[in-house]
Amino acid sequence: MTARCRPILLLVALVLAAWSLGPGGHLAAAETKAASLYLVGVGPGDPDLITVRALEVLKRAQIVYCSPGIREKFATELQGKEVVEGFWRLFPYYGKDPSTLDGQERAEAEELAAKRKDFTARVRQAVAAGKTVAILDNGDPLIYGPWEWCLEEFEDLRPVVVPGLSAFNAANAAIGKGVTTSERTKAVILTSTDWPGKTDTIERLAAHRSTMVLFTMRAEFDDFIRKLSAAYPPETPVAVVQHAGYQGKQRVLRGTLGTIREQVGREPLPFEYLIYVGDFLSHRYKKP
Repeated sequence: MTARCRPILLLVALVLAAWSLGPGGHLAAAETKAASLYLVGVGPGDPDLITVRALEVLKRAQIVYCSPGIREKFATELQGKEVVEGFWRLFPYYGKDPSTLDGQERAEAEELAAKRKDFTARVRQAVAAGKTVAILDNGDPLIYGPWEWCLEEFEDLRPVVVPGLSAFNAANAAIGKGVTTSERTKAVILTSTDWPGKTDTIERLAAHRSTMVLFTMRAEFDDFIRKLSAAYPPETPVAVVQHAGYQGKQRVLRGTLGTIREQVGREPLPFEYLIYVGDFLSHRYKKP
């Protein structure tokens, strides 16, 4: 090898080494061993809305944590695996000391803390034994999902998040309108019911009159409409999407803030419904 070639080969080697490193100088995921812990979004509605990546993780997983509904929906994919239920809603009071609370709140916090302790011990034991663990959640796990706290709790295990199609995406498709397209606005605000201590209340967000999408989670429908009506005029278009992503029972009700209450009626709404409010619902490129 000539002296002239050595610097060129050294430069090539350095470039290849840098390319193989991920952020912070760590080896890229493809070069390291497969992860042991996954938080997986399985999509909303029908099972065919799950992603290919999520299905690949399900194939590799040996222990799966999920709700009864998810277990039923993916019964075929979960055959032969250890499926664990009963640990779904563990996020309340996470990071808080139950001894700082009183009465019923303290009792609930202590019960959840004990259940979290059991869950975390099970997961860590499985990972230590070389098992692949997958925690499954409907929709996308990082959009109003109940499992986000796990990413902090198991940070040392370097959990991998597999994104899922959100109910928001499925509801957009059901409505059949570009949610970012209207005469006046382009922004979309995703929000939910006004939880205690949160400052970004529906009324404050509504003051912008941007498109808003509300994840309702069984909250009172009339309460949402009352708060939205404080900022939006009664003629503002509204859509209520029920069972987004379920081909057999998906339903879209369209109206305005002034009429939607009557259109919805007094029958109980399902857990899986979203409220859309904004001019995008009536937008058309071609004017009459």
